[in-house]
Amino acid sequence: MDSAPPGEQARESPGAFRGGLDPRARPAVQHIPRYVAGDSPERVRRSLGLLSPVKLASNENPLGPSPLAVEALRTASTEVARYPEDDAWPLRQALAARLDVPPEWVAVGAGSSALLKLLAEAYLAPGDGAVYAWPSFILYPVVARLQEAREVAVPLDPEGRHDLDRMAQAAQQARLVVVCNPNNPTGTYVARRDLERFLDQVPPEALVVLDEAYAEFARDAAGEDYPDGVAWVRDGRRVAVLRSFSKVYGLAGLRVGYLVAAPEVVEAVHRVREPFQVSSPAQAAALAALQDQAHVERTLRVVAQGRRALSQLAARWGLRAYPSVANFVWMDVGRPAEAVAQALLRLGVIVRPGPRGATWIRVSVGTPEEVARFAEALEAVLKDTG
Repeated sequence: MDSAPPGEQARESPGAFRGGLDPRARPAVQHIPRYVAGDSPERVRRSLGLLSPVKLASNENPLGPSPLAVEALRTASTEVARYPEDDAWPLRQALAARLDVPPEWVAVGAGSSALLKLLAEAYLAPGDGAVYAWPSFILYPVVARLQEAREVAVPLDPEGRHDLDRMAQAAQQARLVVVCNPNNPTGTYVARRDLERFLDQVPPEALVVLDEAYAEFARDAAGEDYPDGVAWVRDGRRVAVLRSFSKVYGLAGLRVGYLVAAPEVVEAVHRVREPFQVSSPAQAAALAALQDQAHVERTLRVVAQGRRALSQLAARWGLRAYPSVANFVWMDVGRPAEAVAQALLRLGVIVRPGPRGATWIRVSVGTPEEVARFAEALEAVLKDTG
């Protein structure tokens, strides 16, 4: 998504190095754009004086976390003087039982994005090929660039989907291949049959990372057509699956994600990760959230309803929206996205605009009331801009 221009230099501060030493980071770091997070409701309240802004920019759970997770968090917070369980063994065991794999096939990290970075550190050497679709999650090029890998960004097809044929060709000279399924920001997904054919074409030297941060929403929306990456791990494919507690489980503020892969892949990740990566309260909350399937089902119902409403809104205004199976909808508003996002912000609605010069915005599914507020604000902005 939007970020600072690559290679932008910070101005020298009064505390900069002196005496001839070079304070600059290595070139790979200097050419990594800094991630720019979306506005928070608190910041909007402070800067614009709005009392109740609605945040539909970060694909968070509209219902918040499970009450069981909140209670577990409260209880675990009394033990924060102690270091957490280093390898999150109880949570790994629970995930393994849920997914029908050995616990040694599961790793837990500070969000799936942290685990993606660890995979890059473990498997990418300078000059190795890293393949991913584009546009997609901004961290794919970041972790590749940090490792000084050879980046191969394969454009999405005209329907906003992964061009698997071109990705398979690029994968012939790659060490790491990432498939975001469903894709962020378009919300489209790779079907089971197509992904299986793709995996058959990828050479064994390449590790295929299936980023399934939105898997629960996609499975609910697409049914059996949406592939379960863990099944391919069980079958012995060279596949690593990333999933998150930030989305359907509503724990984005705690940063918990997990990896499912062959034990040698998990072992490689454990070798490069820093110790105590996930706090005790975060582990406890994730473990409790995993048990509250009723909360997950309520979330899926609210998201399905909101996704339909957003898609219908786009159709009513003649805006192109890709068919999403995630908890957000990509809309082409036909005019500069940043201007539309700023106009919506002044009306108290926070969305995520595309990069500079783009005409699309990504809108997270909120509660029915929040979706209705977005619809009202968008109609006002579109009328005002002709």
